[in-house]
Amino acid sequence: MRSDLRRFLLDAGASEDDIARAQSEGWLPLLALDRLVTPGRAAHDVAEVATLAGADEDRLRSLWRAVGFPDVPVGLRVFTDADVEAARLALDGAFARRADFGTVLRHVRVISSAMARVAAVLAENYGDTVRDLRAEGVDDETIAWWIVEGFAAEELTTLLVYTARLQLRAAAWRRMSLDAAPDIAVAIGFADLAGYTELSAELDPARLTEFVDAWEELAYDTVARHGGRVVKTIGDEVMFAGLSAQVARIAVALRDEAGALDLPAVRSGIASGMVVARDGDYYGPVVNLASRLSEIAPPGGIYASASLRGDLASDDSFSWSAAQTHSLRSIGPVPVYSLLTVSETSA
Repeated sequence: MRSDLRRFLLDAGASEDDIARAQSEGWLPLLALDRLVTPGRAAHDVAEVATLAGADEDRLRSLWRAVGFPDVPVGLRVFTDADVEAARLALDGAFARRADFGTVLRHVRVISSAMARVAAVLAENYGDTVRDLRAEGVDDETIAWWIVEGFAAEELTTLLVYTARLQLRAAAWRRMSLDAAPDIAVAIGFADLAGYTELSAELDPARLTEFVDAWEELAYDTVARHGGRVVKTIGDEVMFAGLSAQVARIAVALRDEAGALDLPAVRSGIASGMVVARDGDYYGPVVNLASRLSEIAPPGGIYASASLRGDLASDDSFSWSAAQTHSLRSIGPVPVYSLLTVSETSA
């Protein structure tokens, strides 16, 4: 093995046995990336981390599970000094001091879940690159050293912190606005692709990836363009929020623009009213109603609740069908309007 790669791995906490196994078993690039993102020697077990962080061991284990990982066996030294500092900050840092332990755990779960998706995107990029380089005949030592030389930790940190601050600013405005005007209704929308399940079974993995990418790009771009926010995506379903006019325009734009991308027809359900905002998500009867409306909407259809239709009653840019009664799962019979068109000149 080239001496510079070996020296880096040893200095970053890998053992000679780790290096030998990585070489013989074909995961040398993975070892290099592992040592880049988690440098330092594993020197502490759970009990020692708890002592050094000034934390209760049971609480520390609960915190570790909230991050998303199983309990570490007693006596197994897998934690570094960085883990000790992270535990101290999570349990007794500036943000934790004003919250009870249950709230801390809830926050950790939400943040870790979001970061897991960010990490998955980065890992996929590295995985694809390693696969492509191997296909070109590049050996693992060269690939591993390429990873070491190209790893831009400061750039990654800067971008993550920048994005977090930008999103915090937007979230703070949304949160404080709700407190300042608690009677303003929030509109919720759900949209998905009709026939997605059947279509996904027919496509090969590469084509399915392109298909999902096109839908997600359309959804995120459209929601942002009209001033809304993507709350979450589940499979082919996207949940978005905003004011009533914003959510209605988003639903129309998704329906009208999907065809240009050769996507199946989009169906949506939209509703408005009082919601509970918690951990970046929304809860309550309005959310359930919007979800149920999307379930029964026909391909290309946009089903709206009576309350959302009422919010936009004085806006002549929207065209509606007459109300019809539909029986919704777990809700019962409700009046439903179909949103037909929206005039772009009034947007």
